[in-house]
Amino acid sequence: MIIDSLSLLDFRVFRGSHNFDLVPKLKKGKNAPIVLFGGLNGGGKTTILLALKLALYGKGVLGQVASTSEYHQYLKECIHRAHNSIAKPTRSALELSFRYAQYGVISTYNLLRDWHVDPSGKVKEGLVISKDGNLLAELSYDQAQSFLNELIPIGVSELFFFDGEKIASLAEETTGDALRDSINKLLGLDLIDRLDSDLSVLVRTRAAKKTSEERREKISQLEAEHNRLTDGITLLREEILKVRRDIGEVSSALANVSSNINARGGAWSLTKKEEAARLDELVIKKRAIEGSLHELLSSLAPLALTRNLNEALLSQLASEQEASKVEVLAEYLESQQEKLIFALMKALPSSISDRASLDEAYLSVFGAVIEGRKGFSAKLHDLSESSYVSIKYRLSTRVDSDLKRVRILLRELDEIDSSIDSIGENIARAPDENVLIPLFKEQGVLQGRLSGLKDKKVFLADRVKEALNKLSPVVRHLDELHTEVNRSQEDGRAFSLAERARYVLKEFSIRAREAKLRELETQFYSSFNNLARKEDRRLAIKISPDSFEVELHDETSQAIKKSELSAGEKQIFAISILEALARTSGRSLPVVIDTPLGRLDSLHRKKLLDNYFPKTSHQVVILSTDTEIDCSFYERLRPHVSHSYHLVYSPETRSTQVEEGYFWRWSENV
Repeated sequence: MIIDSLSLLDFRVFRGSHNFDLVPKLKKGKNAPIVLFGGLNGGGKTTILLALKLALYGKGVLGQVASTSEYHQYLKECIHRAHNSIAKPTRSALELSFRYAQYGVISTYNLLRDWHVDPSGKVKEGLVISKDGNLLAELSYDQAQSFLNELIPIGVSELFFFDGEKIASLAEETTGDALRDSINKLLGLDLIDRLDSDLSVLVRTRAAKKTSEERREKISQLEAEHNRLTDGITLLREEILKVRRDIGEVSSALANVSSNINARGGAWSLTKKEEAARLDELVIKKRAIEGSLHELLSSLAPLALTRNLNEALLSQLASEQEASKVEVLAEYLESQQEKLIFALMKALPSSISDRASLDEAYLSVFGAVIEGRKGFSAKLHDLSESSYVSIKYRLSTRVDSDLKRVRILLRELDEIDSSIDSIGENIARAPDENVLIPLFKEQGVLQGRLSGLKDKKVFLADRVKEALNKLSPVVRHLDELHTEVNRSQEDGRAFSLAERARYVLKEFSIRAREAKLRELETQFYSSFNNLARKEDRRLAIKISPDSFEVELHDETSQAIKKSELSAGEKQIFAISILEALARTSGRSLPVVIDTPLGRLDSLHRKKLLDNYFPKTSHQVVILSTDTEIDCSFYERLRPHVSHSYHLVYSPETRSTQVEEGYFWRWSENV
């Protein structure tokens, strides 16, 4: 796997959009696997690691017991809180592009996980995945998340994406719990119940025969009570073991049923009803759009095809309207000529003596209008002014409006047809309900039975705890009495043999498991001694198959307590454990490590810089402060650094901006 890029949008301390190219480049013709992020504390280094995990695993980053409401609250808190800004971001997004090889074929995946807070305060999340540029649109959110979980299991990723806190917890681990979880995820080891020895009964019986009557009676009473309680505990433990076996069988059967459901398209069947309802809605909407299109196409919309003819018609109609107006005006002026001349001659008889002069004057004023009607061609249409205005509005305005509406409806129709095809494919993938109904019923019965068995297990465990609380003072009193008796015994050989026999049984149980852990121990030996500062001190580990506690041995096979290690050696120990687990897993994944050098001295850092970072993986993303990888260490690491980013936090804006280069260097020659 190679991570190509990571993009953030308004995520935690990162304001706005940021894109990080994480592909290792060739540097002077050689592979440079390291992409280096530099930033002070609080600058966003851990945010980069968190973004990678959240993009891939969603709610899984909070653990298996996290509820949806807790996860949504977590997403809400991850949205960047803009400082001194009126418009607060309500949406965040993470986009991850990576290449992954399966069965010898390398595919490029791109996933986009985004979420927003709606006006009611609810969080809405989306997850979209593309493979080789093709959107996997048929996957629902849950199906897409399951796809990612199967591609890169979260249990395995914890061995490749880790931070200083993970290293510190492993370094200080004394109980073996953290190592047990990691080993079980990789090797599939089952815990072996510790063997209980009943030789103590023999010891107590033999001792009681040689003591006084009064003490013997007291021991007899206590042993009777002890036997009663231990018998009850034994029965309860047997019941618990039976319940555990039943839980295992039911869980296995439930897994098989779930697998059969998924194999028969159960994931598609779960959403079949919703898909069918959505399909009905789309069909109804399609019919409504088609009806609107028919209505538009039976009205003025087809006239958009004759736009030139429409313009010629409007020009003709405008000319005819103008001719009509001129003709009406000319007729009116001709009809008023005689009236005007008569009125002038009557009003001014002394001034007007020549009728011809008046006619000439009248024509000089109005003759152009009267003669103008002769310049118009014959009218083809006899339309009123209102009819002309109506036709002009329809051809010049309504046709364009209807055409625009037709185009919008056609786009909507195409989108609906595409959605109908996609939903049809999803529905087609879902099997017939008659095939899945028996499986769903069986699944429900098994889930109910599993829940009942778990409740019974808790009840039995409480009863065992109660019995152990009663047994504790009895055992303590018996031990006190037997200690007194043992002191008076000259022959302690039976007790010694009994203890040695118990030790042998325990050794046998441990050795039966050691074979499965030898590879891990070998990988640790190679890694630790390659990174350790003290070259004359070759350390190996032995892992208890029972408790998973780690025992350190030096070159003379002498056991060393982890508490004797320095703080730096403890951190090297933890890093070596993680590297050994990663190698044992057989996975080829990028390594992302946050603040790895905080507790190391200069020599240990040099070892890590020379032998771990450049060699642990084909792609290594390091998130460091300027005190962990300082100028001198940077120069040591620089030949293996592909490129760098500097995360600069601004107290004024309370956000981080990204610069190229690592603190004092602005760029790399790639």
